[in-house]
Amino acid sequence: MYISQTAAQSIVEEIGREIHEHINFMDQEGYIVASTDRARLGTLHTGARRIIEEKLPELYITEEMENSTTKKGINLPITIRDEIVGVVGITGDKERVAGYGNIVRRMTEIMVEDSRLKAHQVYDRRVRYRFIEEWIGRSGAFYDRGFVERGGQIGIDIMKPRRGMVIRFVRYSLLSATQEGQRRLEEMEAAVRHYAEREEILYLREPPRQICLVEACNDEKIRKTAESIQRLLQEKYGERVVIGIDSVDGGSIHINQICKEAERAAEAGGLADIIFYKDLYVELFLQDVTAEAQVEYLNRLFPGIGEDELDAYMKLIEVFVEEDGSLTRMSERLYMHKNTIQYKLRKMETLNGRDIRTPVGAAVYYMALQFYRTLNQTTGIGQRSFT
Repeated sequence: MYISQTAAQSIVEEIGREIHEHINFMDQEGYIVASTDRARLGTLHTGARRIIEEKLPELYITEEMENSTTKKGINLPITIRDEIVGVVGITGDKERVAGYGNIVRRMTEIMVEDSRLKAHQVYDRRVRYRFIEEWIGRSGAFYDRGFVERGGQIGIDIMKPRRGMVIRFVRYSLLSATQEGQRRLEEMEAAVRHYAEREEILYLREPPRQICLVEACNDEKIRKTAESIQRLLQEKYGERVVIGIDSVDGGSIHINQICKEAERAAEAGGLADIIFYKDLYVELFLQDVTAEAQVEYLNRLFPGIGEDELDAYMKLIEVFVEEDGSLTRMSERLYMHKNTIQYKLRKMETLNGRDIRTPVGAAVYYMALQFYRTLNQTTGIGQRSFT
């Protein structure tokens, strides 16, 4: 068939709603593959077969011509690029349906062509996805001639230096757990894909991540691209994403390398929503620490407290780190008096004897903050077991 049965059914239902008549769509052999009268699906329409075999411009089935497979009404060929790809039929008396004939035929041809183009776009996108996936999976920068030519056939110059970005939704685990959340994820992923296609960025969806390969540029330019994607998702969907970016200012043809770096940066998360691989330090090995070890670390540092209290301490640590321990700036950020902040810091110290205002204490709490963020990203708030 020229189009899928699902697409054909969608077409007849849409047209049927407009003209309030039964519509049938027959394939190139004359079988009814879509109909507003579901009882007729799969049956042979002898009138449609006659149109196809004799190349008739139209055929009206009168009451006398009706039989078990054909009902009275007008039937017209659907022609795309001078080829009959099917037949559309409108059931009813001639006086009532004749006026709809050419309008319905043209509407159907337009919708069939649109459906065909969309199907080709989906197919082309899948071909590109498979190629990009294979490309990313190849280590090194040596590409044989055949692989280079395959890329050229689908419009991808693999010898052109590029930058790598990996996008991760902060709430991916929570959203993917429900049907509504999955629908929301699909919408957001489509929004990123449309943005990438518009900006001529190579795109690959690999749940739970999305990979963007940007033409060679400096750090400032790729950061602006990442910020545009963040704004798009924040303003339209209210969702936060973490975007990891490779370390190769100016781009590289080592696609496997830059994607690994971008992925590592995105997984590291941290205090920023946009992270360059070259800015990672302690975060480089955080992913090698098991979730069980991270939970144990937090339990030892914050014994006997609940999640709400732990969340409050983490916010305090986060602001302390971002403001380099300045009580004045922390006070402005948290809308608290400096004495209140000092009280909270001393109270936190009583839990484990570690003072965040010392170099060693700052390192201990910074690690706790990183573990806390990592656990939130992988399991979601409320799914850990602190004691």
